[in-house]
Amino acid sequence: MRQFLLDGLYTYANVILLGMFAGCVWYVVRLMRCPKDVPWHTTWQHLNQEHWLFGSWGIQIRNKVAPWLFYVAIAIYQFEIFFINSLYRTRLPFLYETGTIVLNHIIALCLLSKILFTTKYSAWQTAVQFCIFFIMRWVFFNNHIQWIMMGVLFFMAAKDIPLRKALTVCFTVGTASVVVVALSSCVGIIDTLYDLETSRTRNSFGYGWFNYFGACLLGLGLMYVCLRRLHRFKWYDFAVLLALAVFSDLGPDSRATSICLFLLVGVLFVMQVAPKFFQLLWVRVLASLAPLVALAASVLIAMNWDPQSGFMTSLNRILSGRVELSWMALNEMPFRIAGQMRSPDMLVDNAYVQHWILSGPVASLLMWVAFSLLIWRLLAQKHLTEAACCLVILCHGLMEIHITWACVNVMLWLLCGVLYWPKEQPCFAAKSDAKAFKKEKLQ
Repeated sequence: MRQFLLDGLYTYANVILLGMFAGCVWYVVRLMRCPKDVPWHTTWQHLNQEHWLFGSWGIQIRNKVAPWLFYVAIAIYQFEIFFINSLYRTRLPFLYETGTIVLNHIIALCLLSKILFTTKYSAWQTAVQFCIFFIMRWVFFNNHIQWIMMGVLFFMAAKDIPLRKALTVCFTVGTASVVVVALSSCVGIIDTLYDLETSRTRNSFGYGWFNYFGACLLGLGLMYVCLRRLHRFKWYDFAVLLALAVFSDLGPDSRATSICLFLLVGVLFVMQVAPKFFQLLWVRVLASLAPLVALAASVLIAMNWDPQSGFMTSLNRILSGRVELSWMALNEMPFRIAGQMRSPDMLVDNAYVQHWILSGPVASLLMWVAFSLLIWRLLAQKHLTEAACCLVILCHGLMEIHITWACVNVMLWLLCGVLYWPKEQPCFAAKSDAKAFKKEKLQ
């Protein structure tokens, strides 16, 4: 009981898995109760028709509660990671030590309720969801990486949610938290980290590490782009992103964030100038293969690290020693199919290599194949804004590991379109803005 109170995510994962299994059984029972003389094509339609799990009781209440469960979960999660997990944890130790335990239970209960009781699924969706979650839960119990499990729960819970409203909540809480933390560090309310050993001064602005703050800035930049939308982008929107990139470079000196923000500006500009270019088949194929190419390149380069090679040495220097660190981790950590815990000495700032080692090849391939399918669906349905943001955060994964943080990488939410495969890929566009939405789709 004490372990559950301190860290209940393992128990909640078991409950969700059992609930999904019960949902599969419930669908089988429904199918068996159908008249035996029902034509086969009717049965096929029944398998593809979405129903409330465990019956259609309290439909109106479940419809109203569903989005609010997601809103509350993401707002609390954002507040916890962007505010409480800053150096305010030393200023407010009770909030960090006890408050986060309570907040984590609230988040898990909201996501559990959304997934099991307030979402409609077809029989196929329920079966696929159970299989995928079974694998991810198995891996989670081996590697204990809560970031990935929370990411999985959030994109499962994102089904049928007004994602733009959820993104507005996330962006508002995140921006307010970052501003308060940064200003508090400037006026001395909380401490901050300085690094004067390199040729440039680094300031964490109240966070526990420089690249942590950089990840927060990149996450807010992606949210800003998704809210503004590509077709409405003006010169001042590009100026906002450029200012954020310059601040990231001069403040925390987070190179991964700065490079990705500059890259985001470039990709958005090209998409705005030549949107039809991204509808070419070969471009869509190459863009969709980006996650798998990044995985293969990261692992193969690390495995073939050679300090005598000029190219390898230069690449390792550009990436701040990440190639050599990845090589050391691949050689020191044993190979595990279903994941393993991180050793105390392991340090890998590359999401592709880290999850290959800690999550195992099966879960790792599932993750990057899902992102590949997501990019394909986004480009196929002409959601260029989300496609650009997805490609940029995948580039960030080459130097950092925040790609699985659901409060930083909101593209994770869109993976619900890959898991459940609806006809229309979920995105962050406003449904009321019909004309602008059509314009973005190049109709």
